[in-house]
Amino acid sequence: MASFEIDRQTFKDLDLFNEDGNSIYAFFNNAKTIGGAKKLRELMETPSFDASILNSRRDTAKYFYEKQLPLPLIKKDVDFIEYYLVLNIPALQSNVADALIWNTKKLFNEAHYEYVITGGISYIYKLLKILNDFNDALTIEDGPASITDFKKILSDFLLKKEIQKFISQKSGKKTSYLEFSYYDNLFRKTEINSLRDLLKLVYELDAYTAISKTVADHGFCFPEYDEIEHANVEITGLYHPCIKNAVSNDVAINKDKNLFFLTGANMAGKSSFLKALGSAIYLAHVGFPVPATRMRTSVFKGLITTINLSDNINNGYSHYFSEVMRVKQTALKILENDNLFVIFDELFRGTNVKDAYDASLATITALSKIKNNVFLISTHIVEIAAELKAIDNIAFKYFDSKFDGDKPVFDYKLIDGVSSETLGYFIFKNEGILQILAQGADKH
Repeated sequence: MASFEIDRQTFKDLDLFNEDGNSIYAFFNNAKTIGGAKKLRELMETPSFDASILNSRRDTAKYFYEKQLPLPLIKKDVDFIEYYLVLNIPALQSNVADALIWNTKKLFNEAHYEYVITGGISYIYKLLKILNDFNDALTIEDGPASITDFKKILSDFLLKKEIQKFISQKSGKKTSYLEFSYYDNLFRKTEINSLRDLLKLVYELDAYTAISKTVADHGFCFPEYDEIEHANVEITGLYHPCIKNAVSNDVAINKDKNLFFLTGANMAGKSSFLKALGSAIYLAHVGFPVPATRMRTSVFKGLITTINLSDNINNGYSHYFSEVMRVKQTALKILENDNLFVIFDELFRGTNVKDAYDASLATITALSKIKNNVFLISTHIVEIAAELKAIDNIAFKYFDSKFDGDKPVFDYKLIDGVSSETLGYFIFKNEGILQILAQGADKH
């Protein structure tokens, strides 16, 4: 099956996994274990256009959010279990002779092994008690199919006679050397594969618990999916989760208005809005909750953004040529696929006004004829709008700006129409650059 179309530039544009701690992944990462954080990333790195996969992930996360099941995992405990399971000495034998060897410490050249085995068994006991309580609280009657699968894995392991005997012990009970050897053999030999499978499930549970905490802490919504051929996106209260006190906006995109022509002054909010929308589309296509009060979307086959495009110095490309090549790459992807969600922020900013005007007008006109994709294009060249007015599937949107005295004021709200405000030169003058340069001239 073909995979969801996305590339490195889009991951970079949307700050999905950047390493500075201000990424979408970091925002969701409330996982308590290393394995849980890895599983969360694995889920987040695998977008899909298979509605059954998206609904399953969404419904699983929703179940965890609604039930708020306790899963009090402690990172160091689980890490110790992982360390214990790869201990590089053979598992102890559960017989009297080996127990006596253990008792006299002849088996061990280092006290370290005793410490690791004792700790490993202790932390497994603690984890299994937690999972036993969790399994008791897990109800399959009102949950998706994944919950049934989770409960089966848990029950198959926890209801084994040997495991039930182990977890029914009183906490702090002193273990005999024979019991000690028996449980080490049980966990590091007899049940090693089952225990590893159980840990994989623990990490998946941890990942979904982390997702549910994000919803509880920030009021995200669970996306609804339209299994229809044409594009349809309806979002109420969309905002960017990594922007403090972000202003929310409503978005409606459909087959009749599948191209957004977005204008607005510098700092009015265009790029932030496009990042917020791109992030929401991406999150919906990994089955995750989104930063909005409501989202209903058709399922797209790919997401392509061009927001923070850099010069390609290694290839000797100027910024403008990098833009041209990016548009060409996108055009080829459109040729190979349909039902893509495409974002261009400040199309052709790297060249002179005349070339930017001509190239932008030609590109937007050509894209408007492609009805089975969605396009959002922002630009400073508002004059293009007059040439595009006759194209009925273009929605003209802008972010307004006003002056309060000599200061620009932004409300960051998306409205219908085309911006008439230009603040670039005002911002330039307001920084006093001309005065500084005049002082420099006076010195010479």
